[in-house]
Amino acid sequence: MTDIQYALAQNDTPAIRRYQRNASKPDLRHIPGNTGLPIIGNAHNLLFRFEDYINNSYKKYGPIFKFKSIGTIGTEGVWLLGPEANKLVLQNQGKKFSNYFGWNVAFKGLFDNALLEQDFNNHKGNRKILQAAFKREAVQSHMEIMSPILKKGINQWPTNTLFKTLTPLKTLLLDTGSKVFLGVEPGHESSELNQAFVNIVMAVADPFKEKGPFFFPYARGVKGRQTITDFIFRNIPKRRKNPGKDIFSQLCVLTDDDGKRLSNEEIRDQVLFVLFAAHDTTTSTLCSLLYAIASNPKWQEELREEISNLDKDHLEFDDLALMEKTSWSIKETIRMYPPLGVMPRFTLEDVEFNGVTIPANSQVMISAVFSHYDEEYWSNPHQFDPRRFSPERAEDKKDFFQYIPFGGGAHKCLGMHFAETQIKTFLFHFLKNYRVEPKTKNGDYKFRWVPLTFPSDGLPLVFRKL
Repeated sequence: MTDIQYALAQNDTPAIRRYQRNASKPDLRHIPGNTGLPIIGNAHNLLFRFEDYINNSYKKYGPIFKFKSIGTIGTEGVWLLGPEANKLVLQNQGKKFSNYFGWNVAFKGLFDNALLEQDFNNHKGNRKILQAAFKREAVQSHMEIMSPILKKGINQWPTNTLFKTLTPLKTLLLDTGSKVFLGVEPGHESSELNQAFVNIVMAVADPFKEKGPFFFPYARGVKGRQTITDFIFRNIPKRRKNPGKDIFSQLCVLTDDDGKRLSNEEIRDQVLFVLFAAHDTTTSTLCSLLYAIASNPKWQEELREEISNLDKDHLEFDDLALMEKTSWSIKETIRMYPPLGVMPRFTLEDVEFNGVTIPANSQVMISAVFSHYDEEYWSNPHQFDPRRFSPERAEDKKDFFQYIPFGGGAHKCLGMHFAETQIKTFLFHFLKNYRVEPKTKNGDYKFRWVPLTFPSDGLPLVFRKL
């Protein structure tokens, strides 16, 4: 194990900082690619023409090519595309790739010490602690909390008129998250915490990580982090004395193998990460799924029939396994519109891929978007076709790394079962009572891939009461 691998495994911050200061800039002149315009590099293509950009670059250069973007502070990085690239990076044999250095540019000062940017033994230990918050019994308890909040919120949405769904959906899921994750009832306090969290997430996409004036995204994000920090630190003693069923309370009473509790800072860091990982990805998925079933009414009716066949007014945890077509539809949605279309890493030593050497200290990107539309593995990949995930067809089983909406390897998403539970609970209440229609027939889904997959037009839909 090299010095930096050991430092990352032990979370030795001074050693990590020294490495960052002293790391030499990689020489990528031997790697093909177009690094775009001065200063902004390929940023415009990444933000506004992402799918065309990676597909055209793949056709021209193959599965490895370089890029430059503002988010990498003006330095060049390397794209690795396809299942073999996904396998190389996500399996991470030999610990050659770092999550910390991959994500730190975006997370710096906002989601510091989040599980997603931890490496090796440091990540393994903290992941084991967090897993307790997502066990079957815990998710079942979370479902009981979220179900009435989702039902009430959905019933307040307007019908028979064009309704921009993104913001109300995001607010509803934030209210749900405040209760499930923080133990706070929807109201004034939850609204303040929700806005603070939104400001943190908005700051992640700010390429200029300087505090600057108060109206800059990063400055608002840092202030939002402090607001949530104050709430967490203020309430830790109360939650340790009288813990609730929320994830914040569970983290307050969790202990490691030596019986040691998490520190206040560790609780804060993991609560913030869980909010980020569970909320925004679920919001992204539900936006895409609502668009998909609005544009594919036959599938919408199949899902409604499946829910109707449960013959229940109240969804129970064991009912989720009976919603098979709903599961296929969720899988197809995150195939076509993976919430996290880009996954960054950083090379700690030289890496070989496709006959090319990627030097140490290189920013590396893989993409679920590219793999999820590869015609070698998917039939008619631009068609919404949930049955491709049925046991009879099983298109996702051709290669273990062709389908990576939840990442893979040691960093595979902890909350994927929680997310599916929340989405199915939402659909149960929604489809029992409403039909959703698109703004116009054959209207395209207007969205952006980066930094997360979200509608760019507010997601205008029409809801009809059944």
